[in-house]
Amino acid sequence: MERYLLLAYFLFILITLLVRTRIVQGPWLFLFRAFFPNWKFYHAVGYVPHLWIRYQTDGHSWLPWSQHYPRKKRQLKDLFFNPIGNIQLAKQNLVDHWCNDLVAAQEVQPLNPLVSQQLVERMVRLCVANDHPLYLVSRYQFQLRLEKTDVNGNIESQVVFTSEGLSP
Repeated sequence: MERYLLLAYFLFILITLLVRTRIVQGPWLFLFRAFFPNWKFYHAVGYVPHLWIRYQTDGHSWLPWSQHYPRKKRQLKDLFFNPIGNIQLAKQNLVDHWCNDLVAAQEVQPLNPLVSQQLVERMVRLCVANDHPLYLVSRYQFQLRLEKTDVNGNIESQVVFTSEGLSP
């Protein structure tokens, strides 16, 4: 029975890829995101969401923004065993989904914070705890930016979301 359901699901996906109709959307499709990575980068070259974090130490001003989860240098051994790269991809995928949810939520205006935003906030809190001793950091902020690099290497950046100052 499970095989038939899985086959029917993949047939449905294949049909939606071949038939040009309206975009299939709905809350039930949201549940299938865990099974597949974000393939939106095949659609068009454009802005890429990046997470930026800054810290404030006790009694001092805010430190400059720093990009978080930059791309790891590739190595041949990572082709066979790459747990650090996989967790970085999962974190970047969460940031991508949060960005998509923010764009969709601007139309709907949800009453509660987005689940993806809460997950990103917890991920940032864990990152702050791992990167800096908690007794040094009094507050932190995170920011979602959409960035695009042109052919000359210039970076165009748009701020989508900035959190309020949070305590660790």
